[in-house]
Amino acid sequence: MKLFYSLLFVCTAALYAQVDGSVYSTYKSPFAEQEMIAPDQFQDAVIRAARAKKTMNDISISQNHRDFARAAYFYYSGQWDSAYAAYNSLRHREPELMGTVVLRMAKANFKQEKFAKMRETLRLEKSLENDRAWRDAADRLRIEATMADYSLNDVARADSLMVYLNGNPDGDDVDPLKYRYARYLEDSYQLKQAKRMYMKLLTSRTSYKDSAYASVRRLREVLGAPESLAEKVAYAKMACTKDEMKSCLELLDSIQILDAQQVQKNPASAVVLDDPAYARLKKSTLDLNTRITLWEKRAAALRSLNRNADAIEQYRFLIENVDPRPSWIQAILKLYRKEAAGLFDEEIHSYDSLLQDVSQFSNENANNLWLRGFEFEQKLMYDKAIECYKKLIHKRFKSNLRRQWARFRIGYCYFKRGMWVEASAYFRDATKDPFLWSGSASRMFLGDTYMKMGEDSLARAAYLDCIKDFPLSYYAHRSRTKLLDNRLLPSDKIPYAHGVPMSHAATIDWIRSVNKLGKPDASYSKERYERIKKLFLYGFEEEAFRLYEEIKKKNFKRMDFLYEYGKLFYEMGETAAGYRLARQFQAKMDRRLFMSPPLDVLHYLFPVPYADPVVYYSGTSIDPFFVYSVMRQESIFDFQITSPAGACGLLQIMPATGKMLADKEEISDFNPKRLYNAYMNIRLGIRYLVDLKDEYKNDYMYVLCNYNAGPKPTRRWQSESEGLPWDLRVEDISYWETRDYVKRVMGNYWIYKEIYDNSDVGSRN
Repeated sequence: MKLFYSLLFVCTAALYAQVDGSVYSTYKSPFAEQEMIAPDQFQDAVIRAARAKKTMNDISISQNHRDFARAAYFYYSGQWDSAYAAYNSLRHREPELMGTVVLRMAKANFKQEKFAKMRETLRLEKSLENDRAWRDAADRLRIEATMADYSLNDVARADSLMVYLNGNPDGDDVDPLKYRYARYLEDSYQLKQAKRMYMKLLTSRTSYKDSAYASVRRLREVLGAPESLAEKVAYAKMACTKDEMKSCLELLDSIQILDAQQVQKNPASAVVLDDPAYARLKKSTLDLNTRITLWEKRAAALRSLNRNADAIEQYRFLIENVDPRPSWIQAILKLYRKEAAGLFDEEIHSYDSLLQDVSQFSNENANNLWLRGFEFEQKLMYDKAIECYKKLIHKRFKSNLRRQWARFRIGYCYFKRGMWVEASAYFRDATKDPFLWSGSASRMFLGDTYMKMGEDSLARAAYLDCIKDFPLSYYAHRSRTKLLDNRLLPSDKIPYAHGVPMSHAATIDWIRSVNKLGKPDASYSKERYERIKKLFLYGFEEEAFRLYEEIKKKNFKRMDFLYEYGKLFYEMGETAAGYRLARQFQAKMDRRLFMSPPLDVLHYLFPVPYADPVVYYSGTSIDPFFVYSVMRQESIFDFQITSPAGACGLLQIMPATGKMLADKEEISDFNPKRLYNAYMNIRLGIRYLVDLKDEYKNDYMYVLCNYNAGPKPTRRWQSESEGLPWDLRVEDISYWETRDYVKRVMGNYWIYKEIYDNSDVGSRN
C-alpha cells in the first residue's frame, strides 16, 4: 500500500494549487474527462481500460496475455475497428476462447451500429452453433441489434421482440426486454397494450417496477380512460410508496368510490367476511387483505403530509375495526407524542397499556419502550428512563437489538448521574452476552466508571478487555485513546490494530488455521484461480465471473476462498465484487482474532480504491481516510448502488444535493444520473464533506450527523450536547440510525489510520 502514499505525496505536492484552502477553482480537474463518461460505461472506459493498458505494456508477462489485453484496451476505449481487427487476429489463438472472441468482435460491430456486419460476424464459425450457451448469447445480441436498428419502425421491433420473449419467457435478464417491448408498444401508439405490459411489470418482482410505475403514471394522464378497480389498486400499491401523497389520497378516494358503486350495482359481488368481528365494515368487492393494505397506505399518506389528527383517526379505525396490531399502536403512539406535550397523556397511557396487553414482548413494544426511555433520558428523568429499560431487559424480547442495549443504557443513566457503583454493576452485567456491540460499549464505559472511582488498575483491565473483545470496533479505539490519555499504559504497550506483515502464503496458512474446514473442494485449485485471473487480464470479465460463480457454490463457506478471490477482484479493479467477499469474510471471522491478524487481511477489509480522485479532491482539506470511512459505510464501495431514499453512488448523494454541489463546482448541465459515475460522485461527495467540515469547525461527529440526518436534528444535538465530552455526545444522539452511523464511520476512520502508515505525507486536517 506504499503506492497509495506515494500517490498521496505526489498529488499534494504537485497537483494542487491551494487558494484559501480549496483546489476547486484554480485548475481544471485532471479527471474531468472521466467524470463526463456515462455511468453505465464507467467501469469499462475507466477501470477496465486502465487495467488492459497496464497489462498490454507489462513486458514481464507473456506476449499472448499482452495481445489479448491490447484487443481489450481497444474495445474498452471505444476503438471499435481496431478492437475488431485485433480480436480477429486472435480468433484461433486459443480454441476454447473462440466463441468468446467472436462475440466480442460482434459486439464491436454492434457498438458501431453495423448490424448487418454483426450478423455476418456471428456466422464466421459455424461450429459455435452447436454450443447452446453461445447460441443463446448470440440470439440475445441479435435481438439487441434489432431493437437498436432505427431503420426498423417501432411496430417491426415490437413484433421481433414479442417473438423473442415468447421463445424465452423466463430466460435470464428478460425484464429489461419486457420493459422495452412496452415502450415500443407505447411509441407505436398501442397505448392500452403498453399499459397492460407496464402493469404486469408493476405487479412483478423486478427492478423495473419504478420505471413501469413512471410509465403507467404517464399513460394514465395520456389515456384518461376509465380504469378497472383492479388496475387502480395495483397502481395505488406502488403510488402510495412514493413521495406523492396527495395523489395517493386522491387515488384511494377514487378506489373507495368505485368499489362502493360496484357493490351498489351488484350486491352479490361483495366479498363475504365470515368473521363476525368484521361485521361493522362496509361491504366491498375487495378481499380483506387488500382493503387493509389500502387503509394502511391512507394512514401513512396522512402521516407523511403531517395531517396528524386525520392519521390518528385512520389508525384508530384500523385498531378498533380490524385488529390491534402492534405496528399500528406504535404508529398512533408516535403521532400522539409528536403533538403538543401533555395534551394526550391519557390517550398515550391507554395505547401504551393496549400495546402491553396485545403484544407485550413484540418488536413494536420493544421499540416503544426504547423511545419512551430515551425521551425520559433527554428530559433528565432518569428514574423513569431506567424503568422503561428494565422492562426491555425481559428475556422474552429475545435477541431484539433494543433489549441488547437496554442494560448498557441503564448503566449509562447511572453514569450520567454520577452513581458509579450502580453504573459499574450494570455495565459489568451487560458484558456477559458475547460478541455484542452493546457489550463493547459497556466494557469501555466500565473503564470510564472505574476511572471516576479512582480504580486505575480496574479501568486499565476494562479498556484492554474492550479492545480484546473486538479490536476493530469504535469502542476499541476509544479505549486505546483512554489508555494513552490517562497514562494507564505506555504508548508502545497499547494493543493497536496494526496487523502483522506476512507473505501471501503465510497469510493463507493463518486464515486456514482459524477456519478449519479441511481439504478444499477440487474446484478450488491454483489452476482454476489462474484461469479466472487470465480471463480478467484478457478482458473477458463476464466469462471470469461466470467461472467464479460455478466454483463459489462449493466453496463459499471457506474463508481462504473468499480472501483469495476478493483480493483478485480488487487487483482487477472489480472493487464492489471484492468488497462483497470481504464482508462475508469478516462475518465468518471470530472478531477477537483481529487483534493481530496478517496486515493484508486488514487491508482487505479496509481497502483504498479510486485512490487518484480521492487523494486529489481531498487535498489538504480533509483526510482521504475519512472519505474512505464514509464510502465504506455508505455504499460498500459500489458506485452503482441506490439507497431506499434515493441516494446515489459511492458517497450516497441525494439528487437535489448533487445539483447544489454541481452548481458550486460550476458543472454545467448536471444530470443526477452522473452521480453514478464514480469519479463525479467522489468529487461532489468530498466537496460536501469539506463544506460540512468547515461549517462544523472540524468536528467530524456533526459532519456525520448532518450527512446522515440533515441539518435540523444536527443543530439540536449540537446545542444540547455543548460542552460534553465526545463519548457522551455520541451516545445522546437521539436517532438510532445516526448514532449507529457516527460510531461505525468513526470506527472505520480510526482503523484506517491505524493500519496504514501515513507518516510520509505529513499531518492531515
